[in-house]
Amino acid sequence: MTRLTSLLALIAITLTGFQSMAKDKYTDPYKGYEESAFMDMDLEQNILTPEVAKGEHNAVSQYMKRIGHELANKKYIVDMTRDNEVVIVTIPSDELFLPNDTLLSPSAPAKLGPIVAMLRDPEMFKMVYAVHTDNTGSAQYNMYLSHERNNSIYDWLLSQVSEDLIVIPFEMGDTDPIEPNDSRKGRAANRRVEIYLIPGPKMITHAHKGTLK
Repeated sequence: MTRLTSLLALIAITLTGFQSMAKDKYTDPYKGYEESAFMDMDLEQNILTPEVAKGEHNAVSQYMKRIGHELANKKYIVDMTRDNEVVIVTIPSDELFLPNDTLLSPSAPAKLGPIVAMLRDPEMFKMVYAVHTDNTGSAQYNMYLSHERNNSIYDWLLSQVSEDLIVIPFEMGDTDPIEPNDSRKGRAANRRVEIYLIPGPKMITHAHKGTLK
């Protein structure tokens, strides 16, 4: 019996050692990343980066689904991607800009405010956004319009959030329509700003520790 007890104790110690080693092997997926690295990626790569490990996935996806529900309850257009790890908020450009204008309209801050309120902790999210237009006008003009509107959003965001928040902007022009541009309704749908809320370093770390609430 004494020998069996000693053997069981040895197994327990070994398992504890393995568990400790597993914890020691955890690496923050943001380690080594700089904002410039994200800037060099395209939109799709940014949405996919960084990956969330299997051990953190459930906690992250549950947290992000709650964020999505909160924003949907505030009447935003909300979708999820990456197996519910990323929240996509789509805002019609007409709710942020006057026609062909590049400066945020007076009502735009109120529309963006609830999203910005979720970004007060700069390490909880990585934010990526893309400015789209319809195909009215030349491709060159549409890219110019997208560029100038992006600048207006970016400048406003930086006045509202910590400089430590990772914010990656994209100017898409008319290159990625979601509806045919052959109707007024379709063109209105294509004029949009898509905001991607991606798990940040603190969110993933809390998920690993089991403290993501």
